[in-house]
Parts: sequence; C-alpha cells; structure tokens
Amino acid sequence: MKSFLRRYFFIFFFRLGDFVVQVRLDISRISKRFADKTILHEISCRVEAGQCFWLVGRNGAGKTTLINILADLIAPSAGTVSFGGLSYKTDELAIKRVLGVLPDKNPAIPQLTGWEYLQFVGLLHELPPDECKRRADSLLSYFFDESEDARKRIETYSHGMTKKIGLCAALLHRPQYLILDEPFAGLDPVSAAKLVQFLQQYLTPERAIFLSSHDLGYAQKIMTHIGILEGGTLQFVGSAEEFASSKHTLEESILQILQPKEHNINELAWLV
Repeated sequence: MKSFLRRYFFIFFFRLGDFVVQVRLDISRISKRFADKTILHEISCRVEAGQCFWLVGRNGAGKTTLINILADLIAPSAGTVSFGGLSYKTDELAIKRVLGVLPDKNPAIPQLTGWEYLQFVGLLHELPPDECKRRADSLLSYFFDESEDARKRIETYSHGMTKKIGLCAALLHRPQYLILDEPFAGLDPVSAAKLVQFLQQYLTPERAIFLSSHDLGYAQKIMTHIGILEGGTLQFVGSAEEFASSKHTLEESILQILQPKEHNINELAWLV
C-alpha cells in the first residue's frame, strides 16, 4: 500500500521549492477586450495531468490571445489562470520554472547561433552547464537534420528552422506544462512527423499540453481533449471521445460548429 501511494504521489505531483503542486491547468472565465472589441468572453476549461488540449478556431478567433494570456505575455481583462493552484499574481517565477512556451512570435535572438541561444535559455533556467550542453545536443540532434545548423546564426534560419529552435528552447528545462501555438506551421513533413512522435512520448501522466493548431492531421494524433473557439466563446469543450461522431469525420464535425452555413462556390463561377 505504501509503495502504491508513493508511486501515485510522484506521478501526479511535483515538488517546487516549498510547494507541492498538482499538475493541472485551470482557465476560469477569461475575458479579453481590446479598445471596444471583445476578443474572448468568459473562457473556462481545465487541462489535467496526462491530457493534451487542442484549441481549434478560425483565423482571428482569439486562440493566440488566449495562449498569450496563459504564457503571461498579456493580462486578461477578467478571469483567472492557475497552474496547479499557483497564479501569476503571487507565484510568477514558480510557474515559469515548470512552463514551456512556443509563442506565435518566436522570441529567439537572431544574432545568436542556435547553440548559443539554447545555452542562454539554459542560464535563465539555472541549468548546470554540463547538463545544459547535454540536453541541447540531444534536442538539436533530434529536431535538426544537419548538425552544422546549430552553429549558424538564427537570423539565417528558415521559418521552419526558427520554429524548431523555439521548440528546443521551450523543452530545454523539461517543463511539466507545454503550451504550443501553431507548432507545425512551417515544418516540413519529416519534421512534423518527428514532432508528433515526440509529443506522443512527452505526454506522460505528470505533464499537460495545451496546443493550438490548424493542422488537423497532426493535432488529432496527439490530442486527448478539444475546445472549439468561435465568436469569442468556447462552443465545445470535452474529450476526443465526446466529440467523436460516427456519422462525420473530425474535420466535418469541426466545420459544423465553425461554419454551419454552406458557402456557394458558384459565386466564383467567373473564376473557377
């Protein structure tokens, strides 16, 4: 019985300083207004340990705005976000020690090489130099096809390569929470397949992933739960099983919510 309780404790909790924190992301009634326009209206959902929450919505629906709030890049107009009960107001540093983020606008420093940038990120997370080098080597070896790319300046990288160095930086400190905004955008098919395989392995019972992506084919291979964002609100929140339909494909089910009215292609008859 004691061994079972010990195993249960280490699977679902991690120790951080003086805190014992349950791995769980709680988003409660988040709203965001810019000037006189409401982008998000009372968004609420929960991502438990071992879950990958896939956020789906049209362009401009507010997905990146929500992710920026989760990453503490912007403040919500109302509502709260907590990571295992910790909030940014009182536990900002504690949260960021266990949070990995790939934002829409990659913060990679263009004047540094990929290798130098990862060493810089390692210093921010206070990783021992030898451990930082070991982790950087393994990440670069997995995500980059050519080893010499790590020695090139980031300003010379393609869009896909910049995305990959951002992924490496987000993963370097082995976060319990991983927040990814369009991680597959710009990746070639081989790199995207590698990322899918990696995320499938990374999603263990002591971690949680929050993912925004337009790539249905890749995202559905990872997600356990789905949220459909439309009109500033979550029109559906639930597990993949709850969303599944025997009559429709995943894409058709999503379009029924995002595009309930069919558009007549005949309006473009002059073109097509």
